[in-house]
Amino acid sequence: MFDLTGRTAVITGGGGALGLAAAKALHDQGAAVVLLGRSLEKLQAALAQIEPASGRASVQVCDVADEASLTQAAADILSRHAKVDILVTCAAASAASGKFEATTVADWRSLLSTDLDGVFLACRIFGQSMLKNKHGRIVNLTSFHNVATYPYRTLYNTAKSGVEGLSRALAVEWGHHGITVNTVAPGPIMTPRTQWFLSQDESNKAGMLARTPTVQIGELQDVSSTIAFLASDEAKHINGQQIVIDGGWTKNAWWGDHTELE
Repeated sequence: MFDLTGRTAVITGGGGALGLAAAKALHDQGAAVVLLGRSLEKLQAALAQIEPASGRASVQVCDVADEASLTQAAADILSRHAKVDILVTCAAASAASGKFEATTVADWRSLLSTDLDGVFLACRIFGQSMLKNKHGRIVNLTSFHNVATYPYRTLYNTAKSGVEGLSRALAVEWGHHGITVNTVAPGPIMTPRTQWFLSQDESNKAGMLARTPTVQIGELQDVSSTIAFLASDEAKHINGQQIVIDGGWTKNAWWGDHTELE
């Protein structure tokens, strides 16, 4: 599809479903991929699914919310690779939900430290290699909640909206250095978290499908293929954009059931 041969990609949250899917897609197009995460066990399990025998996949344990940890990780990666060409930020804290008035400062800081601070640090630290080489592709994961949300998701919405704003501003600031910065905003995607939600009540899946014009729940490949495109030279003039992958969910203003349309 796209030729990423000779490129090095760093994926934060590489042990998670979306991070692993992104790493697979980039690796399939020829990139060397480095999966970052806090759990070596999860990273090694992910690595086993990316043809480690190719020699183009590796892992790096670090905490994206910790500047010293991420700085050391970048130094280790650059000691093995000449440069970092692609950054994909998938690291995310556990889902936070609940009434805003019951939210504590500790809850707030815990979520934002990973979901927003972690993106800021990753862009700043790995962006140094891109600035030096006058070339780079940054893809930050946001969420369809940036466009249309629902109750009890205030912290998550705030963090992801912050990532979109950071990415948009950075796209303007770094564009002349040959660096593009875009965001991918998944809607309901069949991740373990979504599968858990669907398992809680039979009506949950019916409600999702009824609300979605394509009458489908997105697959991991729907997100990872978009990331691979944005990381490629074919997307060199796409900059500062948020691409929402939700089957039309956020464009739907109809109160009916799409599964009943002929």
